Amino acid sequence: MTARSLILTYVVLIVLAGLSWLLASAGTGTAIALLIAALKTIAIALVFMELWHGHASDRMIAVIAFFFVLLLCAGALCDVAFR
Repeated sequence: MTARSLILTYVVLIVLAGLSWLLASAGTGTAIALLIAALKTIAIALVFMELWHGHASDRMIAVIAFFFVLLLCAGALCDVAFR
């Protein structure tokens, strides 16, 4: 991990946070906010958690964890929708 990649990722995260704040104050939808949050999550996972240069098993564990979170969110949404 180089200092250049860390600083570049930090700058990207700051820009995305600022963009999220501006779009939220403009009243845009939830889908755009979730897209920006997903981009920030991917940047953090790839650079700061070092999944970019990690082993395949580390990447697979991250993907499985993502799907478990997605499954939990789908279950919560179904619970609210079918009450």
